[in-house]
Amino acid sequence: MFSANVSLRESAALTYQRVMETASRHPESVALDFGSTVTTYAQFSAEINAAALRLAQLRFPRQSRIGLVGDKRLPTYAWYVACWHQAQVVVPLSPHNPAAFNTEISKNAELSAVVVDSVLHPDLVRSLLDAGIAVINPTDLVAAVSVPPEQLSSDDLAYVMFTSGSTGRPKGVRVTHGNLAAFLDVVVPIGDLGPGARLSHTFALTFDPSVYDMFAAWTTGSTLVVPRNRELLGPASYVRDREITHWYSVPSLISYAIRSKTLLPESMPSLRQSLFVGEALRQQLAIEWSRAAPRSVIRNVYGPTELTVTCVEHVLPSDPQDWAISDQGGIPIGTPHPAMDWVLIDGEGLSKSSGELCMRGPQRFPGYLDASDNLNRFVRIVDDSVVPPEDCEKLSPDHYYRTGDRVRLVNGQMFYLGRLDRQVKVSGHRIELGEVEHKMTMHPGIVAAAAVAVPAKDGGLQLRAAATGTPYPFPEVRRYLLGVMPAYMVPADILWLDAFPLNGNGKVDYLSLSKVLEGDR
Repeated sequence: MFSANVSLRESAALTYQRVMETASRHPESVALDFGSTVTTYAQFSAEINAAALRLAQLRFPRQSRIGLVGDKRLPTYAWYVACWHQAQVVVPLSPHNPAAFNTEISKNAELSAVVVDSVLHPDLVRSLLDAGIAVINPTDLVAAVSVPPEQLSSDDLAYVMFTSGSTGRPKGVRVTHGNLAAFLDVVVPIGDLGPGARLSHTFALTFDPSVYDMFAAWTTGSTLVVPRNRELLGPASYVRDREITHWYSVPSLISYAIRSKTLLPESMPSLRQSLFVGEALRQQLAIEWSRAAPRSVIRNVYGPTELTVTCVEHVLPSDPQDWAISDQGGIPIGTPHPAMDWVLIDGEGLSKSSGELCMRGPQRFPGYLDASDNLNRFVRIVDDSVVPPEDCEKLSPDHYYRTGDRVRLVNGQMFYLGRLDRQVKVSGHRIELGEVEHKMTMHPGIVAAAAVAVPAKDGGLQLRAAATGTPYPFPEVRRYLLGVMPAYMVPADILWLDAFPLNGNGKVDYLSLSKVLEGDR
């Protein structure tokens, strides 16, 4: 067992308090930059107070769950903070989901109301009203008079984030104010943040890295730079034109920038820090980014939603020659946050070198909205034995969350090996799909690769892959791959695509890709 000094202390101030205190210290600094308009902290504070007053007038019981359609507009951000001001729980909903899907989530989550603009989303408003769910227009605000904040504790819920994982069925992840404060206590001091810092905003509000975007900015007097229209299609232009100093995205955006030939050397001189999360950060992608942003520190961060945004981090040395690289071409995810306690499980026992990463500590969520989803996701360690909880509804701080991610420990650094469900057995050989993808990207024509195992005619599995880049005939690619990997790891075929299908969080959608590759035979 690898222990840390786990501290469950109350943070000095919860997040909404930090936002309001920051606004009072930096009233003229810019909180939000929308491109055509900006919002100062004084204006943002006034908008939050107006939304909080409207919420107080509705008299919902404290800790009611309030849906918030994630349009990236000033009212949305104000309502986010206002919900906490009034001790309510934020449940982000995607503005791009079908109305029926959002309504189903709203019913399952037992939302008291949904904040949604009826002009932008008339179908959703009708669907919600038909289901008997109250609707709040975010711009329906009264004169901003001061309203006292409701008292919050660290055990109160801050938000519920729905994540489907590999099952496709949405699961509600409950995150407390204490979880969020513990996260911010670690990441804000190392963020080089404050007035003048300008943070990117590449994530949807339904993807929890957006929580870092917003509250790392608004608790330090930094500026959240909201992208306009299709600005994210050109990451380097977004950074350069909007003078962004802090970048945060999934690594897939690097691949997109390379394919579009916009990631040129020295093309992002303003960047001071670059964070990547959500997927394995490959060596070549990091090298290309460092050439384009030579003044930027690169931080590879890791964390499932259940452990509050991120909980493990690695800062890359300035010289790529000093980088530690895994067999799969991955950068280390690094070391856990100081207050987080962790173990590695191999099968049903503990491992000192590699296995499933399990964590507990102040960032660990208290359990899923539906307690039945807790089944098989938590364990205790008793005399070096792995013990599941006796009751999924009664979790204690002693329980570790099973991430479902495999890592290897090398010289004190964790390397991400992949999801437990991304190790496959083909013709008797165990294959790491991430390693196949890395080896494929060594081919000069392949920018990015995605490998999956699909059902074969003999009842087993067959390895297939998709690639982006310059199409080469498969026999030529196969000859190359046979020189860098064993024959059993070489895909049976390669489908060349302009781009991979992505899920709502901007990651490669392997479920959709499997269906495409299974049908392309």
